[in-house]
Amino acid sequence: MTLDLTLSPIYRISGQEIASLPGLLAVMPPPNAARGREKDRLLVYLLLTGNSTFSTSEYMQVAIDASTIFYQTPGALTSALRAATESVNKVLLERNMTTSGQGQYAVGWLTLAALRDTQCTFLLSGPMHVFWFGQSEMRHIHEPIVSGKGLGVHPVTSIHYAQTSLSAGDRLLFYGRAPSAWDSTLEDPTPSSLDAMRRRLTTLTSGDLNAVLMQATDGTGLLTLLKGTAELKEQEDEKHKPDLPLTNNLPSLEEAVSTPEPDPEFSAHMVQPADYTIPPQLEETQPKEQNVKPDPLASLPRTGPREFPASIPRIKPQAQPVASEPLVEKNDSPADEIKTIPEEKSEAEKIVLPAPVKQPEPPREPSARTRQTAKLIATGIQSTRRISETIGEKLKNFLPRLLPNTETNEVIMPSSATMMFMAVLIPLMVVTIASVVYLRYGRSQQYETYLGQAQEMKAQALTQTNPVEQRITWENVLLNVDIAESHRETSETITLRQEANANLDTLLGITRMQFNPVFSSNLGIEISRMAASELDLFMLNAANGEVLRAELTNGRGFQLDTTFNCKPGLYGSYTVGPLVDILAMPALNSINATLLGIDATGNLLYCAPGQVAQAIPLPPPDTNWGRVTSFTLDSGNLYVLDAPARAVWVYTGKDSTFIDRPYFFFGERTPTQDVIDLVIAGDDLFMLHADGHLSTSSYSRIESAPNRYQDPTPLINPFAAYQDIDLFGNAHFTQMLFTAPPDPSILLLDADTQGVLRFAPRSLELQNQFRPTTGNANPIPSGPVGAVTVGPNHVLYLAVNGQVYFATGMP
Repeated sequence: MTLDLTLSPIYRISGQEIASLPGLLAVMPPPNAARGREKDRLLVYLLLTGNSTFSTSEYMQVAIDASTIFYQTPGALTSALRAATESVNKVLLERNMTTSGQGQYAVGWLTLAALRDTQCTFLLSGPMHVFWFGQSEMRHIHEPIVSGKGLGVHPVTSIHYAQTSLSAGDRLLFYGRAPSAWDSTLEDPTPSSLDAMRRRLTTLTSGDLNAVLMQATDGTGLLTLLKGTAELKEQEDEKHKPDLPLTNNLPSLEEAVSTPEPDPEFSAHMVQPADYTIPPQLEETQPKEQNVKPDPLASLPRTGPREFPASIPRIKPQAQPVASEPLVEKNDSPADEIKTIPEEKSEAEKIVLPAPVKQPEPPREPSARTRQTAKLIATGIQSTRRISETIGEKLKNFLPRLLPNTETNEVIMPSSATMMFMAVLIPLMVVTIASVVYLRYGRSQQYETYLGQAQEMKAQALTQTNPVEQRITWENVLLNVDIAESHRETSETITLRQEANANLDTLLGITRMQFNPVFSSNLGIEISRMAASELDLFMLNAANGEVLRAELTNGRGFQLDTTFNCKPGLYGSYTVGPLVDILAMPALNSINATLLGIDATGNLLYCAPGQVAQAIPLPPPDTNWGRVTSFTLDSGNLYVLDAPARAVWVYTGKDSTFIDRPYFFFGERTPTQDVIDLVIAGDDLFMLHADGHLSTSSYSRIESAPNRYQDPTPLINPFAAYQDIDLFGNAHFTQMLFTAPPDPSILLLDADTQGVLRFAPRSLELQNQFRPTTGNANPIPSGPVGAVTVGPNHVLYLAVNGQVYFATGMP
């Protein structure tokens, strides 16, 4: 974070400037931010319009909840911004549902600005404005057609994305509606400082104002939120009314509101409405204990915030008795760091949201098409009534003639069943006509609007040359196609979606593969490791360390081998514990085994179909075992990872057996204890750490030359469309594979996206990604991938939620 940001709210009501602007929030990334959000600073600027009533705490809570959702959402930045916007939309929708009977409603205009290094990404919902003032140019961001009318009026949110790079001295201005007196200043912002521009904007008019001015300066990532004016300090201790009526389509305060006391737990991550500066990161100072023996591992880097990966089977520890304590519900979401919730609240502070009901549209001026549609419905109802009256008269005259006493003068009225039939028929006809009119004119109009926007953006993307702009535009095409298809799915939307996805895949280096399930039903286990030969698929059960085998049969696909025995137990005089890793054996080996497994204490288990497994313990190293977590086989040598001991031991193989004592792979430098997987490529050892980064150690065969060790080892992304996205930082790498020549490559499994990234072994430059096809053609359910493997016949296997999926023809 190389830029400091200073924010100055411009908030004036009835000639009185107010220090704290409701709905304005600036947030630093909290320690428990999701993957991809660790470097994002967020500005939330929410402006509520309408005639409903919001308290100050409610107003601020909506903005806080939006920031919470943003930092809880991993992956792409645009996805996190959209999730935060949808949370605001949901709150306002539910509130409007409960107050529509009283004619009250609130519409939210929202601007989100996420800054990562010098790149600023904007999200606008509602007719919001953003002005960017650079050193020699100005840009006005305002797309009301795309950003829609605001939040709280429809379940589907209208969103406009924009992006710019910030430099020291650049200024940004956010507002929803500005006086005409500002036009000249915004066209020619000559003041060079934040204070000068603020004074100019506030003195041009005496009317109400609601805006935010921000300036970037060189620094270390500080955030500073200034008060409106110095004269407001005397008003901070006054008591004011709790409800803020929203009048004249702008948020208004009858009186100034006092600034809340900042909570000490989150003040390092959130800007409160007060004059103070936030450092980008604060570390707690731990008191040094006296006369404590130093821990030899204390200086080692520790594992990141991720959980212990599912790729390593583990046995659940037995529950230990604990002392009786009061039960305290804990929420680890960023909201806990943003706002401290007291143990008890007064009745005035409690907010109860009633169960949602069907959403009504807020009062608004009907359009010409709406008036035409209403006229058509009214005409249809009148016609239906006339037809109903005519049919009723005909039935009254006709039904008596069907009865035997038609020659008498007795008048026979229609039966109760006939009248009931008519009572049901008439409303049904009215509802049918109204539904047809809505489906024909209402939904069709929405479909045409969003389809037209998607087609315009497609034309724009085809003319752009900047890969980042192309990616963002194609993503906006998909967003508009999603909304259009929520009204109606046609061949046009399907074709447009396919074209957008194809162009995005090309820009991002993604190769789509068609996967199919291996088994007809779910296995009901958590698969942590897999290995494959041309005809066999082996799966390691993470819960008990047992291996399952499926064999490929002609014409019938894969069949589960229920006789295969490769699990923990007593084999001769050796006891094998739960297996932690497995490898497919070469076709020719002295033990005739097809699979090799290892447990946490270095016992090898050789398994083959139709045979009893054979256990052979590895000779323990000089330091004995800590805990074996992974192993790999290369050129007949076995490499065993003992992560707690920060060691990789190398066993020289003889006829697929390993009877000699091992040698230590590393020289002076050793890896940290968070290594979860490893592969060998020649003399280079690549290690995957729990936080997703790689380290490399190159073995030197010359005694005078030490081994080379690099931590971290950088990954290279040659695709320019990722310029504003940290692809590797956002990924959740859990396993690593090495594919042998003639096309050697290193594969990293991104468990969350169900993707496999392929790198060149020497340079570690990204070559491409393998991901499942999108849409209905993808049978893989959502959820993280537990294990991955590649067969020698170029078949890629992914294990998700107890089922295995395979794709053939992997390049």
